[in-house]
Amino acid sequence: GVGRNWPWASGGSSILAEYGTLHLEFMHLSKLSGNPEFAQKVMNIRKVLNRLDKPQGLYPNYLNPNSGQWGQHHVSVGGLGDSFYEYLLKAWLISDKTDEEGKKMYYDALQAIETNLMRKSSSGLTYIAEWKGGLLEHKMGHLTCFAGGMIALGADGAPDDKTGHQMEEAAEIARTCHESYARTGNSVIT
Repeated sequence: GVGRNWPWASGGSSILAEYGTLHLEFMHLSKLSGNPEFAQKVMNIRKVLNRLDKPQGLYPNYLNPNSGQWGQHHVSVGGLGDSFYEYLLKAWLISDKTDEEGKKMYYDALQAIETNLMRKSSSGLTYIAEWKGGLLEHKMGHLTCFAGGMIALGADGAPDDKTGHQMEEAAEIARTCHESYARTGNSVIT
């Protein structure tokens, strides 16, 4: 009957990736059940997110469910944020590409990620940095590796003839992830 986040982990806020997951699952539940109520309730998430100012177009990882305001200004396409972006894209795709709002939110977010978070290392590897309170942390966790596939999946519907550009970005992110594992010393995980 009661849900909660551990305050030490999220400052009492909900996590962006959770919103993405609930969003897609509830939309699918409405489709399977024929009951539009589930989708209607979860669409309120979009209303809240669309009315909030997003720093540089980015979605911070924490949203306070009581105030409806962003918590800590930490942006990650990896852990805490990952499925939000993926499921915006998938919501558009599973709607037979009729969910124009989901599509716009995804491509706008991707543009902000490209502009503010995508960087190249000194050795030429493309990575997606994290953003904390206006400062870039030049690191990319392994959970961000899904982004190569996500960007490739969305490239077909990319606006302004950016399909080729997004496929190149997707390949570069996938290459970076491959290299991160290939360059790591052999170790056994038990």
